[in-house]
Amino acid sequence: MRVAILLALLAAASSAAAGQASTRRLVPCRGEVLSVRHVSDDAAMGGHNLIDYAFKNNSSSLCTLKGYPRYELLVRSGKVRRRGRAINSQQLPGADAKEPSQLITLEPGKEAGFRVYYNNGGAGYLGTPCPLSRKVRIKAPATMRSFDLREEIRSCRRVLVSAVRTLPSP
Repeated sequence: MRVAILLALLAAASSAAAGQASTRRLVPCRGEVLSVRHVSDDAAMGGHNLIDYAFKNNSSSLCTLKGYPRYELLVRSGKVRRRGRAINSQQLPGADAKEPSQLITLEPGKEAGFRVYYNNGGAGYLGTPCPLSRKVRIKAPATMRSFDLREEIRSCRRVLVSAVRTLPSP
C-alpha cells in the first residue's frame, strides 16, 4: 500500500514538474532580447501607406508576444507628436478580415511582424500639408524598452497599428 501511494506521489510530482517546465518555456519576450526592423513599405492611390516591421528574438530561448506594439510619431525634440500615437486596429484599411491578437511564440533568431497604416493625403490633396515626422518610437507589447527609428511619415489622419502576428515563411 505504501509503495502504491509513493508511486502515485512520484507520478503527480513528475506531472507537475513537466507542467512547470512547459510553462517556463513560454515566458513573455523582454525588451532586452528583442530588436525591431523596417521590413517593407507600400503606397497606394489616395495616400494609403503601409509599413511592415518585425521584432526579432535575439535570445537563446523561446519567448512569447501578444497584443499590439506601441507606435508613436515623434517631433524633432523627440516628444510624441499631437495625435501621434497609433490606434490599435484588428482590421487595417484594405485588409480582407479582422486579425485579433494571438499569442505568438518566437523561437531564438525568429521574427514576428506587425503593420502600420497611415494616410498622407494622396495625389490631388488640396489641404494644408500633413505634419511630417522623421522618427518613430516602437515598443513591443508588454515591454518597457523603446526603439527609435528614422522613418519619414507625413500623416494627415490617425495612424493605425495591427497586432503582432506570425510572419509567413519565406
